[in-house]
Amino acid sequence: MPKTNPERCVLIGLTILLLCAESVFSQSLPPTNIWLAPLSNGVPGQPTKINPTGGYNNQPHFSTDDTVIYYTREIPGEEGVSQTDIAVFHLATNTTSMLTQTTESEYSPTPIPGQNALSVVQVEADQKQRLWAISTDTGEMELILPHAEPVGYHAWLNDHEVAMFILGDSFTLHIGSIGVNESRKVADNIGRTLRKHSHHDGLLFVDKNTEPWQIATYVPATNNISSVMPLFPASEDFTLDGNGNYWTGNGSKLYRRGAGAGRWELMADFSANGVSNISRLAINSGNDKIALVSEHMPSN
Repeated sequence: MPKTNPERCVLIGLTILLLCAESVFSQSLPPTNIWLAPLSNGVPGQPTKINPTGGYNNQPHFSTDDTVIYYTREIPGEEGVSQTDIAVFHLATNTTSMLTQTTESEYSPTPIPGQNALSVVQVEADQKQRLWAISTDTGEMELILPHAEPVGYHAWLNDHEVAMFILGDSFTLHIGSIGVNESRKVADNIGRTLRKHSHHDGLLFVDKNTEPWQIATYVPATNNISSVMPLFPASEDFTLDGNGNYWTGNGSKLYRRGAGAGRWELMADFSANGVSNISRLAINSGNDKIALVSEHMPSN
């Protein structure tokens, strides 16, 4: 049987809780760490853990100018109830600050093209999960797409169109536009990773309708979906670098594959560094840094 992904279990739990109108905060998030490794001519160096606190540290995303990494950070609360806010890791000083400190939870920080702002999924007081914009200058927040929910994850196609992972009985891919009240469904049974292609206007996502799961591309101009390459069994996390190479993790190992290559190439094994079960990945626009998420390894 395929290995159970703990964050997927949490996501399914959140969906059930939304339907039952119960609090999402009763679901505990898996403890995870974010690691940063240099890339030299595409070869990863030694990783360094960047999160200063324990708990859930996840969903890293480089800023468009490559100066910071935004990520989701768990904030412990009273009686075991926690929430999440958006943290900022400053690459020049190796320090962390907080962008949000709200009573709600924010997830999936993603720079909005052409703006000094991030989009996030906020779990609102009534448990709706919708997209909000946060000014990186002032911290002010604004609801982006009032009618699109419940949103799990998202990625921007341009400055006004956004791809969204919508929760439900089947996780579906929707395309929404700023100022348009309805989103458009384009695929069923997808994985959580959504990436704008670095070389064209297509969207990359994980198609779970085949075994093994496939990285697929959706081209809005033609409304066409096609398979790109298979992932490792039970894997739904990947990223793309500026040269068009795909990256994914499998256990403690990091792999790369070109679009026309026949197999995944092993690039690094971080087991000696305490990295295990690599999930989310992000590469900066300069192609010289890679951030990755791993399960927390308790010290002996």
